[in-house]
Amino acid sequence: MSLKVIALGTGVCADTSHTLVSRQPPGFLLDIDGMYLLFDCSEGIRFRLKNVEVDISQVTHVAVSHAHPDHAALPQFIQSKFVRNLYGASDPRATELYIYLPHILARDFPQVWNWHQPENAGRYWDDFVPEIIGMEDGFAKEISASVTLRARSVYHGHGRHPAMGFRVETPDGIIAYTGDTGVCDNLKKIAEDTDLLIADCQTRVGQEYTGGYGHMGPRQCGELALRSGVKELWLTHYYDFDTSDAMLAEVRAAGYFGKTILAVDGMVWQSTA
Repeated sequence: MSLKVIALGTGVCADTSHTLVSRQPPGFLLDIDGMYLLFDCSEGIRFRLKNVEVDISQVTHVAVSHAHPDHAALPQFIQSKFVRNLYGASDPRATELYIYLPHILARDFPQVWNWHQPENAGRYWDDFVPEIIGMEDGFAKEISASVTLRARSVYHGHGRHPAMGFRVETPDGIIAYTGDTGVCDNLKKIAEDTDLLIADCQTRVGQEYTGGYGHMGPRQCGELALRSGVKELWLTHYYDFDTSDAMLAEVRAAGYFGKTILAVDGMVWQSTA
C-alpha cells in the first residue's frame, strides 16, 4: 500500500493577505493506494484536482470538517462529479461518493442541496446517489481494507459551530487534520503518534488564546505536536502577516523540534514506510 498527501489549498477564506505566495482555500487530497480521500472541499477545488492530474470522478470520499463556505463548497463538487460522469467519465468510481459531515450538518444538508437543485425534488440523479454520512464524536469507519477514518469534535465558532478533526490510519502511516479549531482536549486523540499532522494555524504570533473564536497559533500547534509525538507538522490556514522564521521560532519555543513546514499549495508528503 502507498500513502501520499497533496496540499490543494493551504490558505484562508480571503486572498487579500496573500503577500508571499498565492494559496487557495482549504483542501488536502490523500492518495491511499489509488483511493482518493479529500479533507475539506473548498470552492474551485475541482480545478486544483485537475492541476495535479486527478480526475474528479476518481475522488470517492470527502470528509468536511465544518460548514464554513471556505471548507464546504459541496454542491459545486457534487454537480461537477455528476456531470463528469454524465459526459463520459470512464472510471467506474464516477458514480461513487461518500461525504462525511458532522451529524447536524448531515441532517441539514438536503435543504442546501434542494436550494441548488429544486428541479430534483429532493433527489439526486438516478445513477448518482452520494451517501451523506453523519459523524458524532468518536466516529470510526473502515473506508477500505485496512484504512480507517476517525473523527473527533473540535472547538470552533465560539464552540457553537459543529466541527470535526480527522485521523486516517493506514498500514503505511497515520495522517491527522485538525480542521479549524482552537485548543481542546480531543486534539491529542486526533494527533497522537501521527506521521503527519496538518494543523490549523490562523492565529498570529503572540495572539494565541484559549476559547474565543477557535483557531490556533504556531506555538499552540508546536505544543500539540510535542504532546502527541507527531513525526512531521504542517502549519496550514495561516495568514501571511508573520514571517516564516517567526512562526517556526514559535514552534521551536514550544519544545517541538520535529520536521515543521509552513504548508503551501502543491506540496506533497509521501510515506516512506
